[in-house]
Amino acid sequence: MAKKEKRVDIASMEAEMRFMGTYGDAITLLMAFFVLLYAMSQVDSVKFQLLVAGLAGPFDNTAIEEGLLDMGTGIVGSGFTDPEVGEGVEAVELVQEQPRAVGDTADPTTERYLQSAEDLAEVQEAIVSHLQSFGLETSISQRIDERGLAVSIATDDVLFASGSPALSEKGREIIATLAPILTEFDNQVLIEGHTDTVPLNENGYTNWNLSADRALAVLEILQTSDINPTRLSATGYGEYRPVAENGTEEGRAANRRVELVIVAAGTEN
Repeated sequence: MAKKEKRVDIASMEAEMRFMGTYGDAITLLMAFFVLLYAMSQVDSVKFQLLVAGLAGPFDNTAIEEGLLDMGTGIVGSGFTDPEVGEGVEAVELVQEQPRAVGDTADPTTERYLQSAEDLAEVQEAIVSHLQSFGLETSISQRIDERGLAVSIATDDVLFASGSPALSEKGREIIATLAPILTEFDNQVLIEGHTDTVPLNENGYTNWNLSADRALAVLEILQTSDINPTRLSATGYGEYRPVAENGTEEGRAANRRVELVIVAAGTEN
């Protein structure tokens, strides 16, 4: 006996599958929405505003007119017309950090780096004026070179007693009162100790040790202030970087010094 051929009711199948069109549209919209969220994972205020504007119509979004938060304008800020974004789009207010001038501590969170010769000269003037208030006109020198600003302070009877690695009371006061000037920018500060060529060998303690210990003594005073310790470093050069001839007492006195080097931004290693 031959089997009966089963008849397929096409009309019934079409009725049963009709929901697939709506389902497919919904899945496509969801996928597009999440792609947009992923693309905006790095927040861009302009893109955000375009998204809000685009959703205003299809989803009856009132955020454009009312803001996203109650009792305020919310994240979209206040209205404006921008030819690149579109009329009526709310803008996120962008705060642009402005560099601080020396002496301006109104915004301690804003970083300021000295880079140009003009920036360095401004700080140079402040430091020299400060040191001169201690009567050190003949004990200091300064220069701006390829590294940045270097301020040299003679050690004899100013910062240290002869042959001593310990800061004098006057030396501690001078360095401590320099700290507020150094906190007004964020450049690296190198502290470099130097000696003359007169041999110093007391139980193995040499000019190398003396120059390094003097630089560290200055660093320790500075790091107790508000200066970030990561900005500071100390180095001893002994007698090997003279600025004058060691054949005269005046030359040797000039070589016994501590230098503060404010490294210009962009020249750090």
